[in-house]
Amino acid sequence: MKNVLFLGLGSIGQRHFRNLKSIDNKINFFCIRTKNDAPELNDSLKVIKKKFDSKYMGIREINWKQIKDFNIDTAFVTNPTSLHIRTALKLTKYNLNLFIEKPLSNNLDKINLLKNIIKKKNLKCEIGFQTRYDDLLIKIKNIIKSKKFGEIVKCNINHCHYLPNHHKYENYKNSYAGNKHLGGGVLLCFSHEIDYASYLFGKPKKIIPISISSGKLLDVNVETSTQFCIEYKSSVVTTFDLDFLKKESLRKCQIQFEKAHLSWDLNASKLIIENKKKIIINKSKKRNNLFHKSIKKVKNNFSRNKNSLNTFENALMNLKTIIQIKKAFTKKKIIKL
Repeated sequence: MKNVLFLGLGSIGQRHFRNLKSIDNKINFFCIRTKNDAPELNDSLKVIKKKFDSKYMGIREINWKQIKDFNIDTAFVTNPTSLHIRTALKLTKYNLNLFIEKPLSNNLDKINLLKNIIKKKNLKCEIGFQTRYDDLLIKIKNIIKSKKFGEIVKCNINHCHYLPNHHKYENYKNSYAGNKHLGGGVLLCFSHEIDYASYLFGKPKKIIPISISSGKLLDVNVETSTQFCIEYKSSVVTTFDLDFLKKESLRKCQIQFEKAHLSWDLNASKLIIENKKKIIINKSKKRNNLFHKSIKKVKNNFSRNKNSLNTFENALMNLKTIIQIKKAFTKKKIIKL
């Protein structure tokens, strides 16, 4: 990874750029920009400057024809979700390794085409589900595999964050999260929950819709709150509560085993295991730490041909699951996968 191209320098693009630069300051950075109105943000998403000056930050702005001239080897696709596949397909013509921000897309259009090209050209590709690299999630995965607390009785996953507070530097009605045509909505925006659940429990088997709210309360054209259950092939049943309406910021995973109860607070980076005694495991609360770790993993995976936790196939399974969840609500029935 010597010459890296960014397509999209909004909040997540800037974050990945800063982290990658801090990991290896010998990398040459380039960008292709269609809009130059994004503010410069810090790790806490606070505005530093009204506009992100790519030249000042050490990123050379180029056009598509110049990709070969600068020997670009890797591209970060960090533009709006609805543009991911179109952009990635264009980049495969230059035989670049790809990092695609989550979710993979907002629909299945041309995804199999991209998948086949990546496989045929033997390109490396990783999707931005950084939660898989969380030490506490890996700890939970190992607990489940060990069966030290018996089988899982039930699981509840919650992610609530008030949409108007999502990115305070912009009007939420104009943001990707609040726009259907950009790939917004609570299901796609909070797809980390769908992803880490599949990492823990395996492939989904059945979707049971409970409730869904349209965007009327916030005057947006996407779903803003939803509850549903997923039964996995491992027989684990998980209830999800994803919400743009609650003003309380909440992100938790609670698993009831036969012999213990486990509670993971993702916002506090805290894991509580209650068995005969109470065990509390704390990790750093700095939000950027996990992003930094995941980008370091991406660089190592690309440079050393290592296998990734965040494969194209896993991301595609997550997207198909989300599409089937929406179908379950539209048809108002249980969907078997």
